[in-house]
Parts: sequence; C-alpha cells; structure tokens
Amino acid sequence: MTIRRGYGDETWALAYNAEVATLERVAELLLREPSGVEYEGHRARAFALALRRRTGEALEELNAGWTEEWPTPEGYGLDVARIHYLAGHPNMALTALSLDARSIERSQLEDVVTFAVNCVWCDRRLWRRALPLALASSHGVDRLLVPARVLNAWLHGGRAEEAVAQPATPAP
Repeated sequence: MTIRRGYGDETWALAYNAEVATLERVAELLLREPSGVEYEGHRARAFALALRRRTGEALEELNAGWTEEWPTPEGYGLDVARIHYLAGHPNMALTALSLDARSIERSQLEDVVTFAVNCVWCDRRLWRRALPLALASSHGVDRLLVPARVLNAWLHGGRAEEAVAQPATPAP
C-alpha cells in the first residue's frame, strides 16, 4: 500500500465526514517535520479550508504541497475536484474531475464513479454531466449499474437551492 493510498483514503474520509478539527490536527502532525508525506499534510489542511468554504485558500494550500514527484497530475486533479465538492460547489467539482477523467489511474476509477454520483446527489441538475463521466470511468458489469446509481441519486438527492452546509452523504 502506497503512502498516498493509505493516508489519502483516510484524509478523504475525514473530509467527507466534515471532521475539520481532526483534519487540522492531521495537517499539523504531517507538516511538523519533513517526512516525505508533506503533500498529505497540505491536503488535509486544504480539505479543512474547503469545508469552511474558503475555496481559494484551499486550492492554494493544496498547490503548496504539490511537487514533481507527488502526487500524479490525475491525483492532484481529483483532489481539486474534492475541494470544490467540499466547499459546496458540485458543478465545479465535476468540471475539475472531467479535465482529468481519462487519465485517472485504474485503481481510482470507482472513486470517480462514486464522486460523480455524489455530485448528482448534491445537485440533481448535474446528472447529464455526471452520467457520461461515470460511464467512462467504469468497466464491465459495473458499467451496467452506473445509470441506476445516477438515477437513484437524482431521485433521492437535493437541489442546488437546498445545498447543505457540509458535503452530501452518499446516495443510498
């Protein structure tokens, strides 16, 4: 398991659950001393800023941790999309995600599908943009389930004018 995959999933889980104080503590610990995981510290801090609706600062923080070695451009693009999502801008999140969707690593494709579905859950008007993105990021039998997942999010999700203060919970 790579550092990115290990810390990355945990950091995203904290952000998804709006654990701002924990994200800030994680950032503080990871950035205290150079240890090779500085990007994860900047990422945790960026997610905390995004949850406070400070999108510009969050993007600057994320960029501060990006080096030539890590993360990959597609991993960075996915994190940019996540920042927009956390800040309550699912439309911008889908835009950021679509820029790198073709180059996303195979191991992250399910993340892209789930992310696109969650954007529809936040704002059901986004289904026309999310469906092709989710279909392009799925393979085999899973691809057959994508339209049902998007439809479920559309049926049970919210509208932009009913946006919630924290990220949406996943569609059932």
